[in-house]
Amino acid sequence: MARIILIIAAGIVLWYLWQQAKDLNKKPPKERRAGQWRLGFIVLFGVTLLLVVSGRAHWLAAAVAAALPLLKGLAALAVRSMPLLQLWQRHGNSQFGPRFKTAYLEVKINLRNGQIDGTVLQGEFAGQTLSALDQDQLNKLLEELRGVDREGTLLLNAYLARRFTGTQGQQQYQQQQQSASGVSTDEAWQILGLEPGADEEEIIRAHKKLIQKLHPDRGGNDYLAAKINAAKDVLLKGK
Repeated sequence: MARIILIIAAGIVLWYLWQQAKDLNKKPPKERRAGQWRLGFIVLFGVTLLLVVSGRAHWLAAAVAAALPLLKGLAALAVRSMPLLQLWQRHGNSQFGPRFKTAYLEVKINLRNGQIDGTVLQGEFAGQTLSALDQDQLNKLLEELRGVDREGTLLLNAYLARRFTGTQGQQQYQQQQQSASGVSTDEAWQILGLEPGADEEEIIRAHKKLIQKLHPDRGGNDYLAAKINAAKDVLLKGK
């Protein structure tokens, strides 16, 4: 009789969990994760209760004793990995990666290797990446930007100078020694690749990391370095 009751109870619990799991798929990601944790705890509690009621709790004790050293090792690894995870959240997340955006261009920087690439937002080459365009196409894009997107023109010249060092792209950039204009607070967060609200230490660290990659003395160029410095100044001014 007791076994029948256990089977019925288990069936009810499984049906409930199935309904909850289906409902989770309709919820936003944040609520979905919280619901998954909740279901996990319910399953764990149910299995534990079932083992106790059925007189097999000693199996659970043996399993916990066997897993304890592994859990300790995983906990220690998690503590050691925390700084790396925080660094990835700040700089590896594409949503908050270093970004320069104008009316015609969105340019991003890969902090791992210092490479620069971007996407054309409008015009003849809309939707294409800069790396997919050859030099003739980039020069044509440059002509399209002149007079309608000053910041985009400077960014594209900076990209040409970095990609075609010693060629026409470098010469075009050197002929345009224009300083970077001021940046807004929102743009400053994007340039440094930080989430709004980052503290002073994070701002200084992000600035230092970018300058090390893009300073003219390290293969970068004056325009990008000036934008990075301006972004730091804007954000620190409000601290």
